[in-house]
Parts: sequence; structure tokens; C-alpha cells
Amino acid sequence: MLISEAKVREELSFPDAMTVVEHALRESAAGNIENQLRRRVHIGSTALNIMSAAMPGLRVMGAKVYTTGERGPNAYFLLFDASGDLLCTMEADELGRIRTGAVTALATKYLARSDAYEMALFGTGFQAETQLRAICATRPMRKVKVWSRNFDKVKGFCSRLEGVVQVDLEPVDDARRAIQDVGIITTATSSPEPVLFGDWLEHGVHVNAIGNNRSYERELDSMVVSKASQIIVDSTEQAQSESGDLLLAEQDGVPVWTRTSELSAILMGNLASARNSDDEITLFKSNGLALEDVAVAHHVYTRIVEGHE
Repeated sequence: MLISEAKVREELSFPDAMTVVEHALRESAAGNIENQLRRRVHIGSTALNIMSAAMPGLRVMGAKVYTTGERGPNAYFLLFDASGDLLCTMEADELGRIRTGAVTALATKYLARSDAYEMALFGTGFQAETQLRAICATRPMRKVKVWSRNFDKVKGFCSRLEGVVQVDLEPVDDARRAIQDVGIITTATSSPEPVLFGDWLEHGVHVNAIGNNRSYERELDSMVVSKASQIIVDSTEQAQSESGDLLLAEQDGVPVWTRTSELSAILMGNLASARNSDDEITLFKSNGLALEDVAVAHHVYTRIVEGHE
């Protein structure tokens, strides 16, 4: 069975993606999932990325295989049952985008202030749309200010999505102005150098950084990481391998790993509080886990199979 991108979009809502991802992270925290970190090989500037995980509770395992290069991502997912039989092949660009947005929305749910209804979104590319749609699907946002280095793309992005999300979208041509008076900042760019700086941040803001997963690239400067009272990641092991936002801050002398916890610790109640005060700055650094892909792929496959019964 080959499942198309269109079918994935049809069967995978953001609330459902959040539910299955939260369940998978809880299962991982309980030691019930085996997750393999991302591995890469290269030909020139093109990389082949492989991620895999096994979820015994669902009796499935799977692998996402995708390329990244000048033409952007090209992804496929293979879902197997517990005996090793192939259940389906799935086009997985949309799967990854929706899953990534769902994880960010989950982190925002637990880490942003309860009265944070305005956001700055940095980026208008591959991941930005689903970041916007996921957060708006789970929180009654009033305004989102959108910025990128190409203002024409910002205006086009806002025009295209103004009827998709029920929120006021404001194109902004200055990054620092974009983050004024917002409670949430989400960076979803492909920039290898910082686009968000710590001396801009206001008290009480929550930052989601999702754009980079390479050890030598970052969207945040070291001061953003330094100012965060809580640093949350989806996997400490993976962050220590490929999170340039954190690794480069550590190289600059910022204490990182002693202040870092995993998102699953919040879900399992293993942190005293996800946010200790309305004034503190919190940070979620997303890298993406194979177990999240397996969970949403299984959900899509199950819905399709049940729909044909």
C-alpha cells in the first residue's frame, strides 16, 4: 500500500497528531519504545537521512528515509508490523511537517504562559505553515506577527494563510519589532546563523526553536539560551548530537545540559513545574524523533485501513 501526501493531510489532524505524539513520548519515558537517532550520509551537498523506532505497545516499527539538498526534503516512511511484514509505504513530507508542528504545539501548551495569545513566527518556508496551523489549532491565538528576511515572501505567506487560520496575521519587516509584546516566539527558518537575539527578549516569553538540526548551525544566539530558565528538548541524547543552538551556546560558555530536561518529563509529571513564574523565559529546542513519526504514521495507516473495512 502506498499512501500519498494528500491522504496523509486528509487523515492526520493537528489535534490527533498531538494526542498520538504525547502518548508516544509518555511510552518512551516509561522505557517502552526503542528509538534510533538520525543518521546521515552525503553526496556533495545532498544528505540521506534515516530515522527508525519500534513501538511494541502498538506492535509496529518503522523508518523514515529522506533526502535534503538544494531542492528541499523528499521523504518516505516504511511501516512494518511486529513480524517484520511491510504494512505500507507512505509519502512523508507532510507527515514530518504535521508531526513537527504537533510537537511544538504540545511544548507550547505546557511551557507558554496561559495568557499568551500573540506570537512571532520567524520563517515562511517548509515548516513555518504547519507550525502556525498547529499552534492555532490548540490555542486561541489573537495575532501572529510573521517575519523573514524576504518581506515579499512574508506578505505572500500571510495572504495565503489568512483564510486557513482564524487569527490576525501581521507581516513585519523588522525581526526585533516582530517579537515586541508577544508571549510566544517560534523560529522556523533555514538560517545557519542567529536570527533571534537574547538582548531582544522580554520577560515571560516562550521560545520554540525548530529550524535547525545540525551541530554547526543555529537560529538563536547564546544569550537566548543563557536567559532561558528552562531548556526543554525532545531528546537530550539527540540534542547533544545535533542541536547547534545548544552546542554552540555551550562552546560560548553557557551552562546548558545541567538546565536541560526532556519534554516527556513534563508529560510524566517528573518536573516540579513546566513554568515556575509568568516572568521566566522558557525554551523548547526541537530536533524531531523517529518515535514521533512512527506514532503518527501508525495513526494514518489505521484510519485508512479502518475506513476500508
